Amino acid sequence: MQALFKYLFLALGLSLSACHPGSENSQKLELKQESHQNPRENNIEAHRAFLQKEVESIEAYIEDRDLDLKRNGTGIYYSIDSTAARGPMAKEGDLVYYYYSISMLNGSQLYQSDSSKAASLLIDREDAEIGLHDALKLMRVGDKGFFILPSHRAFGVAGDQNKVPPFTALVYKLEVLEIQNQNQQK
Repeated sequence: MQALFKYLFLALGLSLSACHPGSENSQKLELKQESHQNPRENNIEAHRAFLQKEVESIEAYIEDRDLDLKRNGTGIYYSIDSTAARGPMAKEGDLVYYYYSISMLNGSQLYQSDSSKAASLLIDREDAEIGLHDALKLMRVGDKGFFILPSHRAFGVAGDQNKVPPFTALVYKLEVLEIQNQNQQK
């Protein structure tokens, strides 16, 4: 019986020493916990660095071309020529007919609307780049706009699985031809 108590006491002592803050086992536990946190923190830092680099690229593009663009709260850079504009701005639920041209910052042309047939988009109710919806909501019939969409407002992490690579800022040139208020037509 006394041998059993000695064995239990020894086992208890060993387990307590393993939990001691300075022990090797507790250091392994701390390292293990840190290694689980570091990949997430590293991803966040890498994403911040990417976003900063993307903003620098966009601003260099603007400076190189001496463009006068505004920046909205979502990071979209834009200018709108409203000399021929009429009517209200497009809003959620409106059907907008427009011409477009999409290119990368390096000048590579990716997409362009057919000049014989305008593209259309039901604002905030149809699947398209969120930045395109945002851009069209800044426009009226007759407006011509120049927009630079950061990647998170364009096709994001996946690209478009065709011509637009992942994490790519895009240049959009838009012209609004018609806005139909779908809410009043019902």
